[in-house]
Amino acid sequence: MISLLETLQNSEFSQWVLVSVWGYPILLTLHSIGLALLVGLLIIVDLRVLGVPRLLPFLPFNRLMALIWGAFAVNLSSGVALFVADGVKFFNSTAFRFKFASIVIGIVLAVVIKNTVLRQAPQLDAQQGAAPVTARALAVISILMWISAIGFGRYMAYE
Repeated sequence: MISLLETLQNSEFSQWVLVSVWGYPILLTLHSIGLALLVGLLIIVDLRVLGVPRLLPFLPFNRLMALIWGAFAVNLSSGVALFVADGVKFFNSTAFRFKFASIVIGIVLAVVIKNTVLRQAPQLDAQQGAAPVTARALAVISILMWISAIGFGRYMAYE
């Protein structure tokens, strides 16, 4: 695995990212924009699942999911490009592993919340009801996972 990462790290693309004036800033900007949209919108969905604000219907959140997945695609592609540029370091980083695990858990929770709560949006809106207790617990865990992913991502710069 390390030899593959070293090969990728020595590629022209990786050198462009690390050495050029624009490579790293462009990728980091894309990663930041994707992160802001992805995490910001998912936390809004999670807060609504938690009942904040309760009068806001669930149904419009289904339309947000396309934007959320688009932001995830931007974040994933820019994150992979940043990883490739210094893969050996990141592969051996404990903070990266925790960040990656937090992201995977956060994405799984987003899919579960979409497939449970948002799929029942018309019924929940008609009853002006709250999301089920299990969904609210998942929303809390989701928020914690995204906070930890951001925290570990920032910590990686100091490892």
